[in-house]
Amino acid sequence: MQHLDIAELVRSALEVSGCDPSLIGGIDSHSTIVLDLFALPSICISVKDEDVWIWAQLGADSMVVLQQRAYEILMTIMEGCQFVRGGQLLLGEQNGELTLKALVHPDFLSDGERFSNALNGFYNHLEVFSRSLMR
Repeated sequence: MQHLDIAELVRSALEVSGCDPSLIGGIDSHSTIVLDLFALPSICISVKDEDVWIWAQLGADSMVVLQQRAYEILMTIMEGCQFVRGGQLLLGEQNGELTLKALVHPDFLSDGERFSNALNGFYNHLEVFSRSLMR
C-alpha cells in the first residue's frame, strides 16, 4: 500500500461532504483525528499499521442498554456495511465504554469522495446505534 496522507484524505472528504473549508482546522495525521458532532458522539479516525479505523465511543451506560437491546443491535450489525473491510461494523469495549468501530475497506481510501462515502455511512450507522441506545 502506498503512503496514505490521512489528514489530506479527511480534509478532502469533509469538503466533498459540503463542510466549509474555513471550518476545518489543522489536521494532524500523526494522532487520532476527532470530528465533534452535535447531539452525537464524536467520530474518531485513526491509522494503525496502515489500516484506517473510524470509531465512536457510545458511552459507559451503553453496556447495560446493550444487554436490553442486543437483538435489535445485532440485527443492525448483520445488515452489512459496504465501506467496511469484512462487510460488518464491530462493537467493542474501550476504556469502559461501548465503542462502534469500522475498519475501512481499502477501496474507500483512494480519494476524498470515496472516503466521504465511508464517513457518511459511518455517521448514518452512528445515528442508528445512538438512537437505539438512547431511547
